[in-house]
Amino acid sequence: KQCFLYCAQAKVASLQDLLNTPLPKFLTGLSISSPPYAADFTGNIVKCQEAKEILPDVLFAASPAPAVEAPQQVSETVQFTGRRLNSKMQVYSGSKTVCLSKMLTLYEQCIRVLQNNIDSLHEVGGVPFEILEPVLTRCTPEQLFRIEECNPMFAEASDHLWKKHCQRDFKNESLLECESWREMYLRQSNQREEKLKALTKNILSAQSEKPKGRQVKMAYMSSAAKPPRNIRRQQEIHGTAGPSTQLH
Repeated sequence: KQCFLYCAQAKVASLQDLLNTPLPKFLTGLSISSPPYAADFTGNIVKCQEAKEILPDVLFAASPAPAVEAPQQVSETVQFTGRRLNSKMQVYSGSKTVCLSKMLTLYEQCIRVLQNNIDSLHEVGGVPFEILEPVLTRCTPEQLFRIEECNPMFAEASDHLWKKHCQRDFKNESLLECESWREMYLRQSNQREEKLKALTKNILSAQSEKPKGRQVKMAYMSSAAKPPRNIRRQQEIHGTAGPSTQLH
């Protein structure tokens, strides 16, 4: 289009030069007017110049916008390829290391070590109950009972710990009058052991009183095995028969 505009401008310039050329002396009386199509041609040139100025905007507006894939198409593509949208590939590089968010104090480190080694905890000397309470809360009833046997002063302050064990193992039972939670747990544990022993005894007695079924009896042979009948006849004919077999 620019080439076309340049050619049109060149033709207009050549036409103007031709019109501005002076006439010969013998034709001075004549007046040559512009041809009828000159005005139209000039108007077309002006229109072309205006179009040239507007052309970049029109071309920019008419240029196709970049194709944007619809969200549904994107999700379908993700489902087809089997990968997550906007996610990085996860690669296994060993077990994840546990990082502490803060530096533990010496007391917290000691408590953590004791919690991981409760079975090694016995007599603690004069350590107060309040210091070892975080460790005792992690104990099972058997571990707590063993530690209290080694440290009798803990039995007076550990009743709330026995309460949790009672509410977990004997939720349908209630305290007796003037009974502590520790005493209740020990009483219920003994009753449970007695019931288990009685049930085991009943099962064993029922098995012993059950009528015996078919019994297999074994016959012991005190001599050589008895041969088949046809073989025994041949042995009697030829005199090679052995002693008779007796069963007991």
